Amino acid sequence: MSTTKIVQTDVDIETYEILRAVASLEKKPLKEILRSILRDYAKKEKEKLLKELHNDPLWRSIGLLDTDEEDLSERDDWGVVGWESE
Repeated sequence: MSTTKIVQTDVDIETYEILRAVASLEKKPLKEILRSILRDYAKKEKEKLLKELHNDPLWRSIGLLDTDEEDLSERDDWGVVGWESE
């Protein structure tokens, strides 16, 4: 199984010509330039997404529940509901 995914899109002619010129100057295939741009963009966006995720009120509420028991989340019976047939 391949670890890559083919992505296809349209770009305006000016953008294409600029990218093609960059590829020519760097003596690299246009595909390599596009991969680099997409990789950098995805990395930057991932950092923003993680920051937003950790600022979510749900994340900030973790650990706020005050219980008298230690290691409550490690108990085997925590959150288990017993069902009985009638």
